[in-house]
Amino acid sequence: MSVINDVIEIKLNGRKYRARLDMGAIAEAQWNLKQVKDNITVVEMFDLVKKENYKVINNLIIESIRRCHPQLEAKNILEDMKLHERNNITLYVFSLMKASLPQDDDKKKQVE
Repeated sequence: MSVINDVIEIKLNGRKYRARLDMGAIAEAQWNLKQVKDNITVVEMFDLVKKENYKVINNLIIESIRRCHPQLEAKNILEDMKLHERNNITLYVFSLMKASLPQDDDKKKQVE
């Protein structure tokens, strides 16, 4: 998996996608999830990823991919999200979060 700026490459069912978790992707995922729970916050979404909530994970992956591939529909991406790849899919969300979210300066210094 390669990361260029805040875009990562995701492989689902043998197909490669580029994905970016940005404010647009988060907003779309929040909008989609609003049908299940009113006003879900970003922090709540990320906590639910840690708890392996696949409704949240799927929405974040789909909307992140759609930021780089706007011509794709959610249902087409979802078809490539196979159950046997669920661990990789969850790891992709964590990779998106790591690539997209600001790191605290102390952590940056430790990495350098």
